[in-house]
Amino acid sequence: MLYEEILTVLQASLNCEKDRVLESLAAHICDEAVDMPLNVLLQTIFHHGVSVADLLSVLLNCESVRMQRLFAGHSVQPVSVQYNNLKDVIDHFNTIQDAVLKEGKGYLLQSEPKVSSSAGSEGLHLDRLEVDEVDEAVRHQILEESLKQWRSRKQIKVYNFFQGVPVYATADILTVEEDRLEVLPSADLIKVFASHPQGNSAYAICADDQDQVRVTVASVSGHRVQLKLEEVAQSLLNCRKNLGVRMHLDVDVELYVRNKKISDVLLRDISFAGLGLTLINMRDEPCRTGEVVECRFTLSGKRIVAHGWVRWVVVSGEEVRLGMELRPHLGVQQALQKEVFQIQRKIIVQLNDLPVPEPLRAVKIAQ
Repeated sequence: MLYEEILTVLQASLNCEKDRVLESLAAHICDEAVDMPLNVLLQTIFHHGVSVADLLSVLLNCESVRMQRLFAGHSVQPVSVQYNNLKDVIDHFNTIQDAVLKEGKGYLLQSEPKVSSSAGSEGLHLDRLEVDEVDEAVRHQILEESLKQWRSRKQIKVYNFFQGVPVYATADILTVEEDRLEVLPSADLIKVFASHPQGNSAYAICADDQDQVRVTVASVSGHRVQLKLEEVAQSLLNCRKNLGVRMHLDVDVELYVRNKKISDVLLRDISFAGLGLTLINMRDEPCRTGEVVECRFTLSGKRIVAHGWVRWVVVSGEEVRLGMELRPHLGVQQALQKEVFQIQRKIIVQLNDLPVPEPLRAVKIAQ
């Protein structure tokens, strides 16, 4: 079951035409028998165009799946067993990640990211979960195609972001009536809704994989949850190239634009290939999209100097939000990799401690 779940994550996230390659990678991740050495496997993956940052992001998702599996049965295991199992998973993924950086070093240093010519939305909606809605005619068409697919598969996939990390669940569909779906509740489904600030909304992935529809809890009856289909918008998953996490503590940043230092800058979120910054007490755009900037800050005691391109700039009141795409640098990416994984592990623990949201407290989960 774990192998199939990991393989599904890899196939959905990595653009690789070789099924055997992804199957071998899934076997390595699950610590099962393998038919291809890890270094050869990684070289093959990079040769087929998968970037170091994309592969590390997917591995982070896979580690999340394995850790959630461990936490799912934590209450029946002794503390010593929990600790050893968790340590084994972390050590195993650290070994794979180190191999990714070692084998991908040449690809990482040779790659040059393309500069976007217009302000994008990546990172902008991490906490608001809002994008432009489609008009009613397009909404109707997207929902019609999606409902047809959901009826056929009898399943729907929903997600939310929790502190920048996507949380997924697949729900079995019981009935479909116009703009309502009746689904079978599960612990994973409850966790997805608990990840939303209001506790009653999630986002269903549409049939085209490019759009999403917001679903809300309409009613609960025993072992059934009725979901209402709301507005349709572009999928937030497609707005983000790399998995990012939100910083728990304020990290002061020295931002340099055209060799001029800008103060009152905070590091808001990080990924393997980019940074999200907040500039305080500023009303005007300090730089243009596509412009090269420099950031200096400290993470876990390590001083980092990062260079990159401005992907988007948004002015809101007396704050300026800025997204930065990093210029490839092995030392910087290693430091960010370590920090992202540390934060992500803390997020998983917090996620499993979230209370059941009020709209779902009466739900009954079949054993």
